[in-house]
Amino acid sequence: MEKRIDTVEVHGPFSFRGDNSIFGHSKAWVNGFYIWCVHIKDSRYRAYYVGEAVDIASRHKSHLRDCLRGNYQAHCLEGLRDNQSILMHRPGDGMIPRFAHIDRDKFNNEFVDEMCLFFAEVPRTGDKQADKILRCRYEAGIVRHIENAGRNVLNVGRISSWSGEPSQIRLETVGLEIEALSGEVVSI
Repeated sequence: MEKRIDTVEVHGPFSFRGDNSIFGHSKAWVNGFYIWCVHIKDSRYRAYYVGEAVDIASRHKSHLRDCLRGNYQAHCLEGLRDNQSILMHRPGDGMIPRFAHIDRDKFNNEFVDEMCLFFAEVPRTGDKQADKILRCRYEAGIVRHIENAGRNVLNVGRISSWSGEPSQIRLETVGLEIEALSGEVVSI
């Protein structure tokens, strides 16, 4: 018997601030996973970070605050567009020595303003622990899929693992492409 593959619609791109802010999108206040991307050209994007949250928009409020405070490491945006991971800012240290001439606040604001945000809803099971496990399966599956596709610039702090039989989903983006994800079947 052939397994059914569900299609998951990935919404975006959104921004942290401005007219297209994720906070102004009614569907962003959901349980799910999210992907931060850099815009490469035209309608093409490259994944930089993958995460999960019980409420996507609320999680991004704390991400915005922490990015602007310099609580995250951050990489050169042009480098990311060229598929290179060039660390520029380290939490606690600020700008790394070779980039010390760059104003930290200006850099963090530019980083926030250039990041393109995507998200998808993950169905709730009714059990908080089961919901968390399912979100982590999506997150880990997407990260592994991107990593398996070849050279990448993903910046991910942890990957949860799971046991049991993996499921498969097809990720769809309308009118744009996220490298190694759009239209792909991903094991979660």
